[in-house]
Formats: sequence, C-alpha cells, structure tokens
Amino acid sequence: TSHNSFYFKDCFGILQAAQKDYEGGFLFDLRALVAAELIGDFIDQAATLIAEGYYVPAASLAGAVLEDTLRKMCDTHGIALSERTKLDRLNADLAKAGVYNQLIQKRITALADIRNNADHGHFDKFAKEDVEDMVAWVRKFTEDYLR
Repeated sequence: TSHNSFYFKDCFGILQAAQKDYEGGFLFDLRALVAAELIGDFIDQAATLIAEGYYVPAASLAGAVLEDTLRKMCDTHGIALSERTKLDRLNADLAKAGVYNQLIQKRITALADIRNNADHGHFDKFAKEDVEDMVAWVRKFTEDYLR
C-alpha cells in the first residue's frame, strides 16, 4: 500500500492545510507555551509572597523570572550569550538589537537593582511597594514579549 496513490489526494490536502496554518501563524511552539505557563506560576508565587508579607523573597523571585525571560528573548532573537551572562548584559544586548526601547531598558536596570539589593541583604534600599510594582511590571513584560 505504500505505492498506492489512492490516498495521495487526502494526504496532499492535509499538508496544504498544515502549510496554511503555519504561514498564518496558527501553529504554536509547545515549549514556549509551557514556559509561559511556568513563568506565570512563578509570578503568581511572587504575588502570594508579597501578600503574606515576604516582599524580599518576592523581589528575588521576580528578578529571576525577569532574567529568565531576557534569556529566552535573546534566544528567540538570535542573540548569542554564554551560560554565565548577567542580567545587565542581556538587557543591553536586547536594547541594542532594537527588541525594546531605552525606556524599557532603564526600567529593567532599575528592577535588576531591586533584585540585587534583595539578594545581598540591602533591605533598606527598596520598599514593599517597589516589589509590588516590580511583580506587576514583570508580569506585563513577560505577557507582552513572550508570545
């Protein structure tokens, strides 16, 4: 039956439909979908930490989500990076490549500073409200840029 042309018309139609779906952007990357879902879970965890009064670990978690998002964006846009590339370098490379503007780059730099202060015990350099804004901004940023 492998040489039977009876099914060719049906198979060819399926391939044509798949091609139209692909060209129309209707197919999705399952890995990206799963990654986006996980990121959403981590952002939700950060929001829960804040609600429970643990805004310092929430800042660390939101910062880690932001860094992971930037890594994924570099990969998507073909920006080479090493495993040890820091958040500031990721941010600079993405802005330089025109993925986002300088205003967003500056905001990411400020959020990275909050994360760094949380990670190094400089709790007097940011407030709970800063972390609340950070979590909300990172949530929106990931929704806007990880499609």
